Amino acid sequence: MERDASPLTRLDPTRERALVARARVDPLAFGELYDFYLPRIHGFIARRLADGAAAEDLTAMTFERALNAVRRDDFRNDSFGGWLYRVAANAVVDHVRRARRSVPLGLGRRASDTGDPDRDDERRLGDERAERALGAALDRDELRRALARVSGPHRRLLVLRYLDGLSTDELCVVLGCSAATLAVRHHRALRAVRAALVRETSDVA
Repeated sequence: MERDASPLTRLDPTRERALVARARVDPLAFGELYDFYLPRIHGFIARRLADGAAAEDLTAMTFERALNAVRRDDFRNDSFGGWLYRVAANAVVDHVRRARRSVPLGLGRRASDTGDPDRDDERRLGDERAERALGAALDRDELRRALARVSGPHRRLLVLRYLDGLSTDELCVVLGCSAATLAVRHHRALRAVRAALVRETSDVA
């Protein structure tokens, strides 16, 4: 299951940093970043929202924030792609919170969640939509059910890695952890989903 993300899905890091540096004064440089990341960021958001129009609005807002950010002298030019995903993820959370009156209740909490009921429910809603897309893409119902059995943090990491195709650097930025910590969390998540797959197979048999 574990594999390296395709080099066609992201910019070369050196090229990306150069474009970000130029984008402070060159609109064409930002345009290249925009053209490359637009379909990825829109897909990331759309998989987490049922409202297509809202997904388009949040995508536009994400890139508007990105343009304003890269023009600041204090912008950290480390992993623009990862930073962009974090902005998009926060935009989704804020959107769901604003529309909370339409979100079904009774989702419940797990001991492994963050402890913030609003954030946990919002993250779970987004991950559940992403898991359905992952299961459909792989045509593996047992994998979808296995993902539903693992904890929220494990599920979120696996969805970001295998459905959204984030690189190690991007995952570190989005999840706010070091590469060493990510490696441990990734291993534990894979071990958890493999165990869930075994249980799923046993239940069916």
